[in-house]
Formats: sequence, structure tokens, C-alpha cells
Amino acid sequence: MQIADEEILAAFSEDVNKGGKLLFQRYYKPLVVFSSSLLDDCAYLEDMVQDVFYHFIRGKIYQRVSPKALGTFLFRSVKNACMNKMRDSREYSRAELLTLEVAEEEAMTVSPELMQAIHAAIEALPEKTRAVIHAVVIEGKKYREAADQLGVSINTVKTLLSHGLKQLRQQFPDPLIFFFILT
Repeated sequence: MQIADEEILAAFSEDVNKGGKLLFQRYYKPLVVFSSSLLDDCAYLEDMVQDVFYHFIRGKIYQRVSPKALGTFLFRSVKNACMNKMRDSREYSRAELLTLEVAEEEAMTVSPELMQAIHAAIEALPEKTRAVIHAVVIEGKKYREAADQLGVSINTVKTLLSHGLKQLRQQFPDPLIFFFILT
């Protein structure tokens, strides 16, 4: 069961550690998966998502953000961190970064047909890969939980997740499409 944003923000008012734990449980994997659609350095991406959480908590942003804006704020923060990394590493040209900005604006007005195509693409994945995508990405389960549910190893879950996301990226090259899968 997915944790509601209202519940996360309410937990912060009770106990910052409890709020941080719920925030991590709800958003860590989706943010790492989303950022992996923009950059390839997995170790950096995990650290970057943790930095976004750190600044969110240290800056007490949880006191100023509304439940309706929490997911958007976090995904935008991760996207901005990725774009900063791209700019700093000079891996991408200015034109590519501007294209990403335009794609984001277009993706924010996603059509029902596109959502249907995304879900159809997920359903067209091989059975085990589809099950891993559903468990880890959509349901937000931990790798261990998904592995136990599917009767496979954690490494198999990671491999199937990687292959599944790669196939989806080939069909939907716009990285912001993953935002709609994950929310």
C-alpha cells in the first residue's frame, strides 16, 4: 500500500525522523528510477536523491510544501540536480538541456492516449519483467519484497528492472514519461 503525501507531511510535524522514514519509503525508489532515465551513474543517482531528501528535511521544506505539491517538488528537485550534473560534466549540449525543458512542459500535459500506450507497453513486457516493474516501480516495494514475492533473487530483480526500464526508454525516450509511471 502506498503512503499518502498527507501522511508523510503529518508525520514530519510529529517527529522529523518518522517523516523522513516515510518520505524515503514512498519516494526513494521512484526518484532513483526517474533519475536513471536522465543519467547513467547509479551510485551518483542514489547519493543525489539522498541529498534532495537531506535538503528537504534540513531546510524544513516539509513545513512549506502542500501535500498536492510534494511529489512534483521532489521530482523537479531531482530533475534539476540531474540537469546540473549534465551541465557541469558537459556531457550534454545547451540545446539538449533546452530540449529536456521543452519535453518536460509537453509531458506535463500528457494525453490519455499516451498513458494508455505506456500501460500497454508495460503489459507487453515479458511476464517476470512486468511483475518486477509493477512490484518495484508502481507499488514501491523493496527489492527484497519483490524477490520474495516472485521467488527470485535480489540480483534477478535488479536485472529484470534494468532490462524492463531500458525497453520502456526505447519506446518512450522522453525521460519525463517515467514521472507518470511512478506517480
